[in-house]
Amino acid sequence: MIEKIDKHAENLRTILELEGEEGQFEYLIDVGKKMGSLNAKDKIEKNKMSGCLAQVWIKYERQNNKNFFDGDSDALIVKGLVKIITESLSGLTNDEIKALKHDIVNNLGLGPSLSARRQVGMMAMIDHIKIISGVK
Repeated sequence: MIEKIDKHAENLRTILELEGEEGQFEYLIDVGKKMGSLNAKDKIEKNKMSGCLAQVWIKYERQNNKNFFDGDSDALIVKGLVKIITESLSGLTNDEIKALKHDIVNNLGLGPSLSARRQVGMMAMIDHIKIISGVK
């Protein structure tokens, strides 16, 4: 699995055990706040991901045969999820992105109410990243 996702997954599992799903909500909000926001100039239609209830933007850049992403959302919990995915997948090659499977979402260890409502959206985010990086 991807090292940065592993780190978040470990944190989320520990928090679920100690604090329950409320703690996971707080963790995701905190991740979103700490990792900042996209500039207004990057919150454009080109960077907007369709199909989400919340607004989600994913900015894409390619440097030295590696893909880099940054993202944002107008919903605090979704913003945390977007930041985890974009941070974790940044720096991967096309082959690494092409090999991504949806099960990395399951490996995050989100509590039932979090995963039930947002798991499909996170899988769609992985598909979107594959599309914008040109590997799907």
